[in-house]
Amino acid sequence: MKVITIFIFYMILIDLSRAQNLVPDSSFEMNKFIPMDFSKVSASDFWSIPSWGTSDLFCHCNRQTKERSDNIYSEVDVPQNTMGYQYPHSGTCYAGFFAFSHGNYREYLQTPLKEPLKKNHTYLFTMYLSLADYSQASVNQLGVCFMPSKANYASSDCITDMHPVYISIERLVGNDIHHWHQVTATYTAKGGEQYLLFGSFVINRIKKTKLKAPKNIKTRINQTSERDAYYFIDDVSLVETILPLQPDTIEHPLPESPVKVVQDTLLTFKCISFKSNESLLLQASFTELDHIVQYLKKKPSALIEIYGHTDNSGKEPFNKTLSINRAKAVANYLIQQGISKSRIIYQGYGSSKPITTNETEEGKLQNRRVEFIIR
Repeated sequence: MKVITIFIFYMILIDLSRAQNLVPDSSFEMNKFIPMDFSKVSASDFWSIPSWGTSDLFCHCNRQTKERSDNIYSEVDVPQNTMGYQYPHSGTCYAGFFAFSHGNYREYLQTPLKEPLKKNHTYLFTMYLSLADYSQASVNQLGVCFMPSKANYASSDCITDMHPVYISIERLVGNDIHHWHQVTATYTAKGGEQYLLFGSFVINRIKKTKLKAPKNIKTRINQTSERDAYYFIDDVSLVETILPLQPDTIEHPLPESPVKVVQDTLLTFKCISFKSNESLLLQASFTELDHIVQYLKKKPSALIEIYGHTDNSGKEPFNKTLSINRAKAVANYLIQQGISKSRIIYQGYGSSKPITTNETEEGKLQNRRVEFIIR
């Protein structure tokens, strides 16, 4: 039975890989201009806003441009913006919207399809979601609608006259602000549907995330009401399916950790990475850190000490501060994943504890490191 299930699963993957994506701009790349502020979905050649809600478009633009005589700073840059920090799942752009906010306010996105849907044919809808870093809340589900024509509502309230296909995101996405999560739904067409619309409709549960924006960032997510739920979206697709789809109940384990944890032993993270001279963790760091999170959750009495180090380039006061902030960034990631801050100690030593020479680039690379001990 297991062999048959696996065979069907791979046959579905082969079929979908050959299928045409009916969403004309799945990753929000086809834009007339690079947006510099919120509510600029109008930059897109295909995506639009069906109501007075102000959904957003985020694109990489090197933070600062000189399109006019004065400097213009982007509020919707990638990866860093005033909603959070996230790289695109693919390409250079993604979209964002409020799934819940004040009163009955909602935001939606819609797009035409490449061709009308065929009556009684089954389609697979897929998109990638990431909860924004400063989102004060998360919701349990979103919805996707398939329509014969473009929607237009003279209100920013929740849309109530549609019949969406609901997608549960509570278990898959939860409060994870670091990763993209694939969510899916199937739809049997009535025939002739030419538009796709998704967003937030009926919500059964709203959860507080306890996420906060840094004091130096002025986000548009309300930091006091604990009601704003904001999500990034990328790689939206709709493909026709032939074989019957089975729900994905397989638990996908993390890839094997590059560092084996041995208690009471000083270890060095192998895949922790930061931007040059910055303390912001890059996405490549998350898999290794997730292994540490799993280990600490299995051993609730264990404590972790984190130590940041730099090479001897630059002035030592800057190196010391940088090493502390990098160790703190690792500590904050563990805390965000549910590890109590009472179990974490972090410190930075600048360039004072090299493990090899600083006379070569290879040596400097080894000295730029984050170490840890689990006790």
